[in-house]
Amino acid sequence: MIVLIKVVCIVLAIAIIALVLLQQGKGSDLGSAFGGGSSNSMFGALGPSDFLGKLTYGLVATWLVLTMALAYIYKNQNSTEIFDISDQEASVLEVPTDEVPVE
Repeated sequence: MIVLIKVVCIVLAIAIIALVLLQQGKGSDLGSAFGGGSSNSMFGALGPSDFLGKLTYGLVATWLVLTMALAYIYKNQNSTEIFDISDQEASVLEVPTDEVPVE
């Protein structure tokens, strides 16, 4: 289960990187570098949302949910191993309260 989630997360991360690189920048022409990008203001500051943008948002949301699920699984899987103390360690950690330590 964990290996499957890891593989899906890696594939989604690569797909997200590819989709971000494929998208056209909003106002990426030379005139917008000097503040002349008013021709694209018809659609607002972000421009029209196209299919690649919506697909990128969906993949990012899926990746985020899977990554958080993976962290939750790892937390629950490892919690018993971290906080369990054996009987020998517990007896070593116990200090009698009625004895005063002598230097």
